[in-house]
Amino acid sequence: MTRLPLNPFRPTRWEHQQDGKQLIWYTRIANNLADDKSIYVSGSRGSGKTTLLKSVCWEDLATNSSLRMQRKLEDFKSIGIYIRFPDHLTVAMSFVDWAKIYPDAPSPELEFHRFFSLLVELTCCERALYACHELRSQSLATFSPAAEKEITTSFMAEFPRLKHFAHADVGTFYELARLLRDVVREMNASSVRGTVSSMNEHLPPREPGEMLSLLITKLSNAVRLAGVTPSRPPGFKFCLDDCEVLGTAQQVSLNTLVRNSKFPVSWVVSYVGSLFENSRTYLEQQPLTDADRRVISLDSRNENDFRELCQAVVSLRLMFSVSEHARTSRAVKEVSDFFPLDARLGTRSVNDIMEQMIKRSTSPTAERLVRGAAIVQQIRSGRISDTVTPPYYQTYVLLHWQGQAEAFKTSFNKTDEDDLERRALSSNSPAGEAWLRRKQNAALLHLASTLGFKRLPLAGANVIVSLSDGSIRDFLEILGFIYEAYTKRHKLDAYSQESLDKFALARTAIANEVQTNGVYRASSAYHAGVSARGERDFDVMLRLIEGLGRYAAILQSDHRDPSVMGRSERGIFQVRFEAARSDRVDPPARRERAVLNIVRQAEIAGYLRMVDPPNHDVRGDPRQGQLLRFRLHRRLAPYYGFSYRGPYEPVAVSASEIWQLCDRGSPVDPVLWADSMATNPNMLDQSELSLGWDADQ
Repeated sequence: MTRLPLNPFRPTRWEHQQDGKQLIWYTRIANNLADDKSIYVSGSRGSGKTTLLKSVCWEDLATNSSLRMQRKLEDFKSIGIYIRFPDHLTVAMSFVDWAKIYPDAPSPELEFHRFFSLLVELTCCERALYACHELRSQSLATFSPAAEKEITTSFMAEFPRLKHFAHADVGTFYELARLLRDVVREMNASSVRGTVSSMNEHLPPREPGEMLSLLITKLSNAVRLAGVTPSRPPGFKFCLDDCEVLGTAQQVSLNTLVRNSKFPVSWVVSYVGSLFENSRTYLEQQPLTDADRRVISLDSRNENDFRELCQAVVSLRLMFSVSEHARTSRAVKEVSDFFPLDARLGTRSVNDIMEQMIKRSTSPTAERLVRGAAIVQQIRSGRISDTVTPPYYQTYVLLHWQGQAEAFKTSFNKTDEDDLERRALSSNSPAGEAWLRRKQNAALLHLASTLGFKRLPLAGANVIVSLSDGSIRDFLEILGFIYEAYTKRHKLDAYSQESLDKFALARTAIANEVQTNGVYRASSAYHAGVSARGERDFDVMLRLIEGLGRYAAILQSDHRDPSVMGRSERGIFQVRFEAARSDRVDPPARRERAVLNIVRQAEIAGYLRMVDPPNHDVRGDPRQGQLLRFRLHRRLAPYYGFSYRGPYEPVAVSASEIWQLCDRGSPVDPVLWADSMATNPNMLDQSELSLGWDADQ
């Protein structure tokens, strides 16, 4: 057997854990999922949706040792049932022509709703029956054999057409679950074969939601969880994962089931992307509202919450990866403190990063910046300190500032240095400090470009958390590369348990250079993953990412461009699609739909992140076309050279300009495209510019 390196941060996907020992950290957000109300959970690739759903479902609450350290099955009012949609649904169902099958139906889409909702109900019923059977076998739930027989018999009597699919008597939950599983397989097969019409004749008639409500109500009345005092009827919460695979009509059908549900049935619907339909239903004038379900976006977690999650997950992984001796030798009150990020990775400010660049540079610009920073530090703090990093970014911004609004020069001279003290005094106020902070990453990138640095010394817990962009998977992958760089730097055996123990138990901070090496290797690997994808349009997606990445880097770091600091951290690409309505077939409409499709693919893959428009943005008016705002994933920042914080300022790009990258017939070189776009960027109106600061205010 091939010997593999020991890396506690891999694999990062739930499905890739070959030993079946997936580690789960129970987060505060999971408490929301445990509530009675249904929840819709959106999140980008790797944001932890599957782990979140698993943390409230019976399988892991019953058997997962890492989760059982934190929560028990009896802590919850509902039995969580995990269902991954791609395991139970064929894609062929999206291609069935219901109008052709039922030409006389007043609304063929309602025929589809009856068929699809039945498949969902059958799947949920099957998984609930299996859960009850397994929980009793593990002594975690109780119900009498008589109740089991009565529920099974009455269910078959209520829906007698199910007997068409039965090959033996059905008398237990396990046998009924197997029957329902067979029906789902036949329904999927009929969609593939084009025999939906004949299949429909054998399916039980019912109103959507009726079958699930009937069975789950009976199960709730009969089943009791062990250890719950006083005894109470449990709810059943169906946690549906990977719902982005559903078509729009299927999403609306699912919404209708959620809208009609009541205790003991509730739902968690998880999906990737911003285009999921989470409100429309097939019920006239009854959309899903906040009264029916709550919508949670994992991408909207604040940085402190995400940072806590990162530390907890890393600590949990290391605690379960090190030897028993190492685990017991590190005494911590909380599992989440096993690997303190601040102590092991440190915290790096923009001034810290600039200081390291200045020390490595032999340019006269660096020497002049050091002298200027001493002047600004004296004004700001009244003294020069060897223990505090000098205010490099503040000095750099003020040296390039021309004194009015967002007017900046591309370089500074002796006159600017002589005027630095006056500028520092005029900006020494809360408003001035806030204005300078907004320019700090622009100053960092501008200095790097001026000094000729192709690689920034990126390190520190705050930088790595920011590069992870809300994705716990990306955080773990970056840590995995840092661990590899650590073993290489210290000449450790990457296959050795002793090496892993040394990494986990060390009390000194990991060297900045080691972190930087890991950060850049992780960014390069992420970029390489685009070209390694197996989709038909992988080359188109690669050109799109390459063009946008190069363009964002030029907008944010070109030291020859005075607008780099005037409009710092541009790179939220704002695109209006005016011709992409499905009823149009002219070339502009087809091109816009192609661009929308590739942007959607890139979003689901995780390379692009959608950005909500400002609430006051009147251009969100649908009569003016669909408006999309998106940016690149921050993990690509080291590879391309844009800000590790990501962009904050919008830049307008037309769909026709993006089409140049997506055109298979005559594709443009992404580097040339970015250079061309940067020479004449589409500026947005002044209302979208960041607020400046004027010394006269």
